[in-house]
Amino acid sequence: MSRNQIYGEIPNFLNDGYYMLNLSYNKLTGPLPHIPVWNMLDLSNNYLSVSVKKIPKAMKNCSALKGLYLGFNKLAGTIPRWIESLPTLRFLVLRSNNFTGHIPNELCKLSMLQVLDASDNSLTGKIPKCFNNLTAMSSKSQKNSFQYYLGVNNQRSRENANVVIKGRENQYNTILYLLSTFDLSTKKLSGEIPEQLTYLDALQSLNLSGNYLSGSLPKKIDSIIDLESLDLSRNHLSGHIPTSLSSLSFLSHLNLLYNNLSGQIPIGTQLQSMDASSFIGNKLCGPLLLKKCIEDRDTTHSDASNEDGEREDDEYWFRLGIGMGFGVSFVGVIVPLVEFHGCVVKFQSKTES
Repeated sequence: MSRNQIYGEIPNFLNDGYYMLNLSYNKLTGPLPHIPVWNMLDLSNNYLSVSVKKIPKAMKNCSALKGLYLGFNKLAGTIPRWIESLPTLRFLVLRSNNFTGHIPNELCKLSMLQVLDASDNSLTGKIPKCFNNLTAMSSKSQKNSFQYYLGVNNQRSRENANVVIKGRENQYNTILYLLSTFDLSTKKLSGEIPEQLTYLDALQSLNLSGNYLSGSLPKKIDSIIDLESLDLSRNHLSGHIPTSLSSLSFLSHLNLLYNNLSGQIPIGTQLQSMDASSFIGNKLCGPLLLKKCIEDRDTTHSDASNEDGEREDDEYWFRLGIGMGFGVSFVGVIVPLVEFHGCVVKFQSKTES
């Protein structure tokens, strides 16, 4: 029932007998339903904030919920700590609301979570280091995700949802349960990127752009072997780009612009195929940017100096050789003449006497 211009409160008759309810892209104002047997609830792109200011606590009873989509509703408050009461949750999309406060550690207890999107909010503080507990985002859980994707008696799930990957929002349905994305581009997060995020080796998309993140890029970034899209732009990241980044064979979208990164962009087929605009606003260098690194310049200058020195040496020995040759020739010609002249003088003296 999405995209039908339905307005007002959510009709009561929808509260019974439905395992999946998609009312996205309407003009509904609430109140937010909380039916324990629901499998998927999509109320994104509505006007829930008119009567619902935050996620109601009663929703903690929806223990069977696997997909919760509340994006674009201007909901406020914090991400509730009771979120851990939804242990089967696989898809949580809270993007483009007015959520504030820190990211609760309780979110890390949702081990079955495959898609987390809390982008475009006003969340603050550091990224929790416990996100490595989201085991569904690791390759070890991909088999279970695939089995769920096939569904009971090999009937595929009929769920669909809009997910942002590579900066674009697309609708996914039959392959939804094969996706794994992590988006916290929320404007106000700080601190360093936790190394624990690299344990989520089945992630296909990681977006932490537009925050105040500092420190260096994780050295083990290549551990996220399935990564296709990485956006760390508009932060305060510093240091060099780790060479391990060039080992991500599936990486096709990379955005590192406007940070404080420096040094040479690692040489590798994957990175050299990226658009140069992905690196602007940094102090980077390399063939991709048509900007030679200082080390290259020093090496080139040193080589040029050596070549000049070699040329000067060759010229010196060449001139010396000519000089010596001329000297030898001079001696070879003059000495016999002198000796001959001496003989003539002696001969004349004897004749006169």
